[in-house]
Amino acid sequence: MQIDKSRFPLVFLRETALSRTENPEAELEAIFADGLPFVLISDHPPHDEKNEPPEAKKARALFFKCNKALFQRYCAGAIVIEGAKATPTPLRLAAQAFGKGFGVPFHFVLDEEAAMELGNRLLMNLDAGSAGS
Repeated sequence: MQIDKSRFPLVFLRETALSRTENPEAELEAIFADGLPFVLISDHPPHDEKNEPPEAKKARALFFKCNKALFQRYCAGAIVIEGAKATPTPLRLAAQAFGKGFGVPFHFVLDEEAAMELGNRLLMNLDAGSAGS
């Protein structure tokens, strides 16, 4: 996975064999440290964990657990670009349940353009909500 911050506050999680982020957790922590709202956009569906080593699952779960408050504070939403192949219902439901538990809404869209439009709307809604506080 590659974390692409070139269009911040839209942060892309890209599945690519060419360039990989050495430590995605550290990069996400750096994004949190900036103290600015952002939207995560993934160009691949929530992954199936069947082939993932148990240590990797535990490490990721611990990272999310330890950073739950930061996700709630700074992440306006998570968007999955489905493309032509729809995300299977069980994975979609699992992603939405995960998002609900962490206070980060999950959305599924057809393409990158739709993801960027939705991401910008989520950020505007966040700004509008904080302006009324």
